[in-house]
Amino acid sequence: MYYWSDYQCPFCQKFEQNTFPKLLEDYVKPGKVRIVVLDKPYIGQASETAARMAKCVWRTVRDENPDAFRRWHSSMFDEQGKENSGWAQRSNLLEITDNVRGVDATAVESCMKQNRDAVIASIDADVKASEKNGLRGTPAFIIFDRESTKAGKIVGAQPYSLFKKGLSEDQ
Repeated sequence: MYYWSDYQCPFCQKFEQNTFPKLLEDYVKPGKVRIVVLDKPYIGQASETAARMAKCVWRTVRDENPDAFRRWHSSMFDEQGKENSGWAQRSNLLEITDNVRGVDATAVESCMKQNRDAVIASIDADVKASEKNGLRGTPAFIIFDRESTKAGKIVGAQPYSLFKKGLSEDQ
């Protein structure tokens, strides 16, 4: 399942808090589904900052502690403020990052400086992939079954039951 989000999106926060934990428990932990988190920052400049930080958090934890990204990702939505209110400023995001077990905020900040162009290119690729699939807002999902090559879309902070139905049809 491909999942596009914006860290300032209140509907993404709703999905994260209400539906995502159940999907992780019922589908990801047993190994039935793999979720790829992609960025679609469109709400404001702070969305871009948060997306760049997300890419760098992933770069710093993916090899040794990939679960730390999930904790960081969840923390961003737990700490989310109103859109474009300033909560997603770099300094505040780094402060939140510093409190996430397994994530080195100094390494993330260094990544943001040293890998700026590659990180921006990665975000641009995520956005282009969403556009190619006709996805305008967030949260947005493509559920893809590798065996049958069937795919389906879910858009918005939909209830768990809709994801369950979509995942059952694709498996």
